[in-house]
Amino acid sequence: MIQRTQNPFDTLREIRAFTRLTLDGRTWLLPQTEVQALEMSLDIDPEVRTPLGVGAIAFEGEWWPVYCLSSELRLLPHIPAGRRICPLLNNGADRFSLVCDQVETLVGSSRLHPVPTCMASRNSPIQALVLLEQGLGCVTTTESIARLIATAEDRVDA
Repeated sequence: MIQRTQNPFDTLREIRAFTRLTLDGRTWLLPQTEVQALEMSLDIDPEVRTPLGVGAIAFEGEWWPVYCLSSELRLLPHIPAGRRICPLLNNGADRFSLVCDQVETLVGSSRLHPVPTCMASRNSPIQALVLLEQGLGCVTTTESIARLIATAEDRVDA
């Protein structure tokens, strides 16, 4: 019996609610189900750190590592002015937080577009594109961002 696995793009197209994260004016969308909570950046304890992290947030009795990413999803060593909100991301396997300019939920159907071949890269966290009133948004997942962070940490350790 042949068992087919669903294409990641098709899986994203079935999602009805996304969370829009704004990083330096650029829009990133993640499945809303992967956002467990929102915390203020004032709640970050800079003394509790992971490699390349900016601190950690205590939530439900555990420390959640906090990372700061640029609009291009490059890890930043510090928190830029204006970053005030931290979505706690949890997909069941990966659990961490990001420091964002803005976070909001988008409910309803978002018409996703596949990443054009000229932009596609196996290492890219961009899994789809979406046209919003504010411009183009990049769709990703907690797993893709976790892989990006892990890859950056591996480079530092090497």
